Amino acid sequence: MPQRDYYDILGVNESASESEIKKVYRNLAKKYHPDVNKGNEDAETRFKEISEAYNVLKDKEKRHKYDQMRKYGAFGGGGSGGFDFGQFRKQGAPGTHHGGGGSFSFEDLFGFGGLGDVFGGIFDRGDRIRRERTGRKQKGDSFQSEITIPFDLAVKGGKQVINLTFQEPCDSCSGTGSERGTHPKTCPDCHGRGTISIAQGFFAVNRTCPRCLGRGTIIEKPCSVCRGSGEVKTSKKLSVTIPVGVSDGARLRLKGQGVSGIKGGPRGDIVLTLHISPHRFFNRKGNDIYCTIPLDIMKAIKGTKIRVKTIFDKKVDIKVPAGTRDGKVFRLKGFGVRSKTETGDQYVTIKLNKPSNLSEEDLKIIEEFENNGEV
Repeated sequence: MPQRDYYDILGVNESASESEIKKVYRNLAKKYHPDVNKGNEDAETRFKEISEAYNVLKDKEKRHKYDQMRKYGAFGGGGSGGFDFGQFRKQGAPGTHHGGGGSFSFEDLFGFGGLGDVFGGIFDRGDRIRRERTGRKQKGDSFQSEITIPFDLAVKGGKQVINLTFQEPCDSCSGTGSERGTHPKTCPDCHGRGTISIAQGFFAVNRTCPRCLGRGTIIEKPCSVCRGSGEVKTSKKLSVTIPVGVSDGARLRLKGQGVSGIKGGPRGDIVLTLHISPHRFFNRKGNDIYCTIPLDIMKAIKGTKIRVKTIFDKKVDIKVPAGTRDGKVFRLKGFGVRSKTETGDQYVTIKLNKPSNLSEEDLKIIEEFENNGEV
């Protein structure tokens, strides 16, 4: 029989938002969960359908590809009755899809090769699943995240406490997705291979099996902890050492802090991309620091001395010569960011202000200065 449409399974419109789909899924999952319907095979089957539909529709990329296939009737929606995948299975060899009097190809279905691997794109659960099937110890995946750190911390270095949340293999079922004491059965479609072979003329192309999602097995009784996904959400609180003078976009690797391994293998790493929050006074370009200092125009005309803040909490005096113009830049050598490779400078730009309570004499002096550059 044709593959049921995922939108029909969840009872949502094809234009439903992510939040609507999530809300409907939660309500249905609670209603049909095996723990609530012990011994009810129909409820268990319904729960599997709901979970499969949600796993595709909650993901933007998977949903986009699914919608494209659906337009052509691949799932009984949007086309003229839908494809009968069961018919393809009957006519071909085990794990191979053939159609009618010739070969069946998803490339032919779409008319271009870019979506030829659409089943792999929709149903592939990633390298973790394929590695899990080998039965050998495997290092866990690396987890990548982005964090924002304060400007001062990036300049001086130090410690930053972060909270991360990611998915990793479920301890209760060891990542199999099956309830303790039960075991997945071999997938009848791919016969345990995790892939099906789609005939294309004299050739055959392997695709991830859409029924078992590449596992090679079917979960009959989902794990009560991870609900059959084989993964659970993990939260970590870590203290990260930020190097002195780190730049925006820099990456830090925390070895052995990532996703737990498969079959007792070591944990992967955490890779952090750093972003630096802006400072209210300083701007940074490379290792150089820039700031702007407001100055009374009369002081600039007569000459003065100003005290400037630096990134190292040390103030430096700058002599402003008489007749200094608006936009004048002073360089403080060696007062920029100090990284492993070099030390930058600090550049101070003068921004002249004209007070409102000036005398007639002062106004004449300013006018002469602005017109001729001298008093």
